Amino acid sequence: MDTIELTTTEFRQNQKHFLDLAAQGVSILICRGKELFMLNRVPVENRLDDETQKRIARAREEFRQGETTTVNTSQELKDFLESL
Repeated sequence: MDTIELTTTEFRQNQKHFLDLAAQGVSILICRGKELFMLNRVPVENRLDDETQKRIARAREEFRQGETTTVNTSQELKDFLESL
């Protein structure tokens, strides 16, 4: 697979060209200072639907608020799963 490395300025100046290349399977590496980003095509079927995105957001909020269950042993896991 081909890889192209460029700066953020180069990417901004010709986004369509680099997005077209990514759609063809070329990996695009974008350098910003000491950071490196990779642009790749992702099949549309990998996109999460709205309901799934909402469920993930709710789960993240529950985690932030400490609304979690900790399981340390296989028996605790078995007990937890049976309680569902």
